[in-house]
Amino acid sequence: MAGRSENGEAVRTLLRAARHGLLSTAGLEPSGFPYGSLVQLAATSEGEPLFLISPLAQHTRNLETDPRASVFVTSAGGGDPMQEPRAALIGTARPLGGGAAGAARDRFLRVHPEAELYLGLGFRFWALSPQEARYVGGFGAAAWVAGEELIGA
Repeated sequence: MAGRSENGEAVRTLLRAARHGLLSTAGLEPSGFPYGSLVQLAATSEGEPLFLISPLAQHTRNLETDPRASVFVTSAGGGDPMQEPRAALIGTARPLGGGAAGAARDRFLRVHPEAELYLGLGFRFWALSPQEARYVGGFGAAAWVAGEELIGA
């Protein structure tokens, strides 16, 4: 995308480097409260957060009822976490099927080869279509980034 902002590139870089993130969904139990869980992450070819989750998991049941979600990622800089770049990508999650699931499998297993055992247990690939991201580049450096800056080559 021509004209992508520096903050948009920073969010894309964080997501491509992330191996784990915090998936937050609208909880069913207790109803309406945020429900956060740690998930393994990769990125789709379009740059969307990609995760592999069990149909039995609470976050999956939450997404099946209300697909609005966020994925929080941070750098693995090893310094003061409050000074490290981080982003919360906010959008709508969807399960991937057909050819999209095959491509997701290949991308995800390159990052997490150990996750192959979950595929035989009924886990499914999901992607988050980001509408916006809140990027924090360190103390006093924060901005909203539009979803269209995050997706595409």
